[in-house]
Amino acid sequence: MKWIVAIASLFVALVLDVSFMPVFELSGITPRLVVVVVAFVAMHADGSIVRWFALLAGFLMDLSEPSLSGPRAPLYLIGPSTLGMLFGVEAILSIRGVLIRRNPFSVGVMSLLLSLASGLFWTAWWALRSWYPDSPPPWGDGSALREFGVQFLGSISSGISGIPVGFLLLHFSGAWGFPSVLARARTQGGQARIIR
Repeated sequence: MKWIVAIASLFVALVLDVSFMPVFELSGITPRLVVVVVAFVAMHADGSIVRWFALLAGFLMDLSEPSLSGPRAPLYLIGPSTLGMLFGVEAILSIRGVLIRRNPFSVGVMSLLLSLASGLFWTAWWALRSWYPDSPPPWGDGSALREFGVQFLGSISSGISGIPVGFLLLHFSGAWGFPSVLARARTQGGQARIIR
């Protein structure tokens, strides 16, 4: 994978998430383009590269939005999105062998899965942290189950936005420098075979 293309795409997606995607907000639900880019990379790159890329994307997500607001605001906490993205890409890596990788609908479905898994981790992180005194969760007085429902709806919106963005990413997939499936099969010690 060409890191310069991946990092540039990640920064473009992050800037669009912060500045443009709130236009599509509906009842507090906003699609996340960073999730789509990470899901696309997780579908095509080698596992170790995917994990590092997910950690970088989650780190930038943690830095892009304050975690809490209040008297000590803004508070930027590194960890919930960083580890959540790592948790989410593990789910994609475990099933990507059965995907049709050249299909934009696959990018949408994997974006939904990544967003759902990372949202589950994010909600659990903040729910556990809220047990400490004077550590309110970002969702205020609501329950963690309600917040997971919000994360679930956000996952659906990210999955839907992942279809047209996935079409665009697949159109320019040659610029990313992903290893071919045939080369990946040879490097893993097996005989060369075509994997679809």
